[in-house]
Amino acid sequence: MKKEKALRISTTFLFALGTLDLIRGFMHTFNINWAATTFAKIALIPDSLMLMGAFGISNILTGLIYLLICKKAKHLVPYVLALIPTAYLLGMIGLRMQGVQAESAFNGKYMMLGYLGLCALISAYYFISARKEA
Repeated sequence: MKKEKALRISTTFLFALGTLDLIRGFMHTFNINWAATTFAKIALIPDSLMLMGAFGISNILTGLIYLLICKKAKHLVPYVLALIPTAYLLGMIGLRMQGVQAESAFNGKYMMLGYLGLCALISAYYFISARKEA
């Protein structure tokens, strides 16, 4: 019973993340100048905007994939939630190993910390609940 509740919570959260990623994708592509100056606080140079737009395309893709998983493969939701912060952690390790450091304020990092932290906590809640029922 607790496992089912944890799966419902996980699915609801991933659905919310999918919706959020679609909004982020829209902001990073179709509203890029406003997002760059208002949230990201990055210089409006073509290379920065191109990279931000590439992230927007990626956000649209992940948003649609998350919604599809919620609809067609709910049993995968906790695993996807666990993979999200893992992938970001690996990416951060790679960036640090290459000596890449941000120069801009990158205000989105605070939202992303909450995003990733909640992914980890909610997936852990599911796995702990599933283990207790086993």
